[in-house]
Amino acid sequence: MKIKVWTDSNNRLLNWANADESRPVGPTDEGFEVIEVDDAIGLYENHASIVNGQVVPDAGYDPDADRPTPEPSPEQQMIAALTLEVAQLKVAKSSD
Repeated sequence: MKIKVWTDSNNRLLNWANADESRPVGPTDEGFEVIEVDDAIGLYENHASIVNGQVVPDAGYDPDADRPTPEPSPEQQMIAALTLEVAQLKVAKSSD
């Protein structure tokens, strides 16, 4: 599959998109390069380089660890507090 890649002056991958399969591989006058890859694995923007038309992910980069953990909303926090309170009341009532 052919993709368009935008890189900085150090060949760091800034952005990528699918390219028309009929496009020739190589740099373009449009500010991006067309490369051919087997699949989209390793196309980590800001965490990979393009070296001789190949994607080289940063060593040790874990995209799953890089995802932010969402904080619970105030509503979710209130529901969790109420659920805990109900559970505690049920335990107290069953021990009577």
